[in-house]
Amino acid sequence: MKSPRFWLILWGSIGVICSAYVLISASLKPNQAPTQVYLRGEMAGFTLTFPPRKAGNIPFSFEGDEITLQNFRGKIVLVNFWATWCAPCLKELPSLNALQKRYDSDKFEIVAIAADPRGPEVAGEFLEKLNIDALPLYADPRLLFTSSIGGANILPVSIIYDKKGTEIGRFIGEADWNSPESNALIQALIRGETIKK
Repeated sequence: MKSPRFWLILWGSIGVICSAYVLISASLKPNQAPTQVYLRGEMAGFTLTFPPRKAGNIPFSFEGDEITLQNFRGKIVLVNFWATWCAPCLKELPSLNALQKRYDSDKFEIVAIAADPRGPEVAGEFLEKLNIDALPLYADPRLLFTSSIGGANILPVSIIYDKKGTEIGRFIGEADWNSPESNALIQALIRGETIKK
């Protein structure tokens, strides 16, 4: 039969090993919030894109000129498709406007594209009525770009691209883009964190 001293040394050694394991494990993990926190609450409907795909080169309109998403390389881009006839879109635009005001446009930019056959003039009137002052007017009146990404039938739809123009994920339907969850998601992407479900 083993002496009490033996058991004391044995259990003490096990305790020291367990404590060392916990300390070493904690020091090896990055000091950040778990990635799941970004896809909760208001962002629970954000769906990660798999496999990743590049942004298309289909042009849309800005101040009478044609541009593509290639013009926004080097920054996180949230592309939002909206229309004047879409009530949830109009409700969502002020939160997108507030979100854009929070961030330096060199790092993050919202490209809110009016997917509206009535054209940019009508869309511009709605932006004025809603006091949208941080979002330039982009338009896709022929719905070529909108259709190419699968957004013509369901609006609003928002797609986030990384700095290299690769789709990270999308949110179909209305969201509060100025919520704590969406701000946490955008901040994580600007920092270069990988978002996982």
